[in-house]
Amino acid sequence: MRKTSVKAAVQAPDCDACARELGAILKEGALKASFRPVANFGNCDMFGYIATVRGPAGMLHGSFAQLARMSRQLGLVREFAHAAVTVAVQRFLDNHAKGVLFVPLPAGVIEAAGAGLADELHARVDGLGCPSGRVVVLMPRLDHDKLAVGAEFAAALRGRGFCFAARSFGCAMAERRLWSQAAPDFVLLEEHQIEGIDLATVRNTGFFEQLTRELGMGCQIVADGIRNSNDFSALQQLGIAYGAGDFIGRANAVPARAMPAAAHKTIAAVCNCSADAPGAPGSILERLLATSVPVTPATSAEEVFMLFEHNPDLRAIAVVEKGMPRGLISRYEMVDNMARPYRHELYGRKPCTRFMDAQPLVVDIGVSLPELSEIVVGADPRHLISGFIITDRGKYLGMGSVQDLVREVTAMQMEAAMYANPLTQLPGNVPINQHIDNQLAAAEPCCIAYCDLDHFKPFNDVYGYAKGDEVIQLTARVLAGVCNAERDFVGHIGGDDFVMILKGDDWEARCRTALAQFGAEILGFFSHDDIERGGYITENRKGELEFHRLTSLSIGAVEALPGMFQNHLQVSKVAAEVKKRAKSVPGNSLFVNQRLYANEAPPRPDEPARPL
Repeated sequence: MRKTSVKAAVQAPDCDACARELGAILKEGALKASFRPVANFGNCDMFGYIATVRGPAGMLHGSFAQLARMSRQLGLVREFAHAAVTVAVQRFLDNHAKGVLFVPLPAGVIEAAGAGLADELHARVDGLGCPSGRVVVLMPRLDHDKLAVGAEFAAALRGRGFCFAARSFGCAMAERRLWSQAAPDFVLLEEHQIEGIDLATVRNTGFFEQLTRELGMGCQIVADGIRNSNDFSALQQLGIAYGAGDFIGRANAVPARAMPAAAHKTIAAVCNCSADAPGAPGSILERLLATSVPVTPATSAEEVFMLFEHNPDLRAIAVVEKGMPRGLISRYEMVDNMARPYRHELYGRKPCTRFMDAQPLVVDIGVSLPELSEIVVGADPRHLISGFIITDRGKYLGMGSVQDLVREVTAMQMEAAMYANPLTQLPGNVPINQHIDNQLAAAEPCCIAYCDLDHFKPFNDVYGYAKGDEVIQLTARVLAGVCNAERDFVGHIGGDDFVMILKGDDWEARCRTALAQFGAEILGFFSHDDIERGGYITENRKGELEFHRLTSLSIGAVEALPGMFQNHLQVSKVAAEVKKRAKSVPGNSLFVNQRLYANEAPPRPDEPARPL
C-alpha cells in the first residue's frame, strides 16, 4: 500500500507548478515554431509549410502533443491554441514565406471552445496582417460525441475564409463520415500510413479505394513523411499532388525557399515541370530575393572591404539604418578606390558612407514584372552592375541582381512558348492555373470567366476541321480584344474552352461586348438560310435528319473576391457549374455566379443565365 502511494506520488505531476509554468510560457510568448516545406508536384515549387509548435528548448514536456495534453488537463487548451496559431503565423510572415501555412490545433480545443473558435482564430490571424485564405487549419482528432460540434466548427472556418485539413485516413468511421460530409480542402496522409508503400500491392487495398474516393470528391491529398524518391514516385502515380517529409525538406525555424537539389531534380523529371519554376506562386522579386547581410553607416570602410575580400560573389552591400536602406556600396567602386596607394591608411577607419551610392535603385517586393522591367530599363547604367535593393513597405529585405532578372524573364518566355496553344498562341493549362493561383494569392478582386463554344462538334463534322480552326481563332481574337494586355489575362485551355481573368469593375460589360462581337462575326460562317432558321439540318449516322443550332458562345463568370478561393482547383469546381448554367440557355449567354463561398455575407439566390 505504502509502495503504491509512493509510486503514485512520484508519477503525479505538480498541477500548480505545471499550471504556473505553462501560464508563463503562454504569457511570455515563449513557444517556438518550425516549418516543414510542402512541395507542389505540379510546378516543382513550394506549395506551403506545415508548422510545428513546441515549448522552450530543454523542457520535459516541450512537444506540441505534450503541451496540448497538459493544457487540456489544466483547462488552458483554448489559450494554448491561440498562442500556437499566433507564433506560427507571426514567424511565417516575419520570414516572408510564400504559399499556405498548415497550422495544427491541439486535441480537445474544438470541444472546449466550439464553433466560436473560428471567429477567435480569424481575429488573431487578421490582426497579424495575414489573409485567412493563406492559413489551412489542421483539424485535431474529435471525440465521438463531439462530431456535431466539429461540423459546425468546419462550417464556421470556411465562412471566415480559412481552408481546413482533416486526417480522415486515420480516424474512426464516424469521424471519417463527418469529414466526407464537411468536404475538407485537404486530407493529410500521415507518415505511418505511407511507410514502405508499394504501388504494386496498394491498388487492391481499402486504402487505395479511400484515396480514390477522396480525390474524386475534390479533396487534395498531402502526403506527409516522404523519405526518398521511391516514396515520391509511388505517391505521385497514385494521383497525390502535394507532399512533405525529409526528402522534401526538414523542419527549420526559417521556412526553406527551395527544395533540396535531389528532390527538385526527381520531381522535375517525373512531373515534367520546369526546373526553374519561373511561374511559381509569389511575386517576381520573391524569387529573385537574395538574403544579404547589410552594414550600417557607422561600419568602417575597412570592414566593408574585408567583406568583399572574403566573399568573391558579393557584388554590392546595402547600407541600412534602423531597417531602412540608406545606400548601396558597389564592389567595383569600393575595390577600385581602396586598391590605390595609401587608401587603406586614409579611409580604412572612416565610415563606409564615403563609398556609398546614396541614390540606389530600390524596389518593393510586390512590384510586378512589367513594372520592374520598366524601372530597370529606365535606371542609370551603374545599377546594371550593382543591382538593386528589395524592400517590404520601406523595410530592407535583401538584394536583387539584373542578371537574375534577365534569367527569370528568359525562363518565363521559354515556358510561355512551351505551353502556348499552337493554334491560337494563347497560354495553355499550366500558365492558366499558375496565373489564377498568383491572382488569388495577391488577394486582389477579379473575375474569372470560363468560355465555351456551344454546338461546336457538329459544326466541325459538317464544315470540316479547317473551318473549325477558324472559329477557334475567331474566339481567341474576340476574347483577347476585350482584355487589357497590361492587367488582364486570356488563356486557351484546349479545344473550344478558354479562360479570361478580368480586373476592374467593368468586367461584365466586357463579357457582353465579347458575346455581341462573337455573335456578329460567327454569322459569316453560315448561309442566309441557316441564319434565318437559327441552325442547319444534316444527316446523322443513322441517316436521319437532325437539326443543329448555330454555334454560339457561353461564358460562366466567377467573381473572385479576396479570401473566397484558395487555389485554381476550387475555382474550377465553381466555374464548371456556372459554365454549365450558361450553356443551358440557347444563343450567346452569360451566367454570373451568385454564391459566396468564403466571405461573411449570406449567399444570395441563384439568378437565371442571362442571354445576350
